[in-house]
Amino acid sequence: MTVSVVRVGACARGIVSCMMKGLAMKSPALASLLIQLAIVLPVCLLLATLNRVYAYSLGLGTLVFILPNTYFTLYAFRYRGARSALWIAKSFNWGESGKFALVVVGFVLVFRFVSPLNVSLLFAGFCSMVVLQWWLAVYLQHRWLKHVSPPQ
Repeated sequence: MTVSVVRVGACARGIVSCMMKGLAMKSPALASLLIQLAIVLPVCLLLATLNRVYAYSLGLGTLVFILPNTYFTLYAFRYRGARSALWIAKSFNWGESGKFALVVVGFVLVFRFVSPLNVSLLFAGFCSMVVLQWWLAVYLQHRWLKHVSPPQ
């Protein structure tokens, strides 16, 4: 068990560094979303070999988190610059409201239309993405600030 955890950790670090180079650090928020997808897909494929219901329950939980965050990222980071400060604040507010509504709609759709569902894995997928996003935010912010700001 320890060997597989070490391999997954090494694989995650490799994915993070590849994504960072591929996106050229234009947007740490978009990099975070792509890294989340890159980590979730192999886990769901591994679970699919064990049990199909487990795999799509975990996958749907992560999608209920990732899709609204993608909407928020694209909506909230449309404007740049000091002259757009009012529009930036408005788009953050509207983006957050839309993200909340999409999460609610996502859970409603899953509970309404997915009949064999493992609810604990659904929420485990959602919660694991929350924790992963917190970790990635700290990690990518540190890397992005080091990449953007010149050494003094």
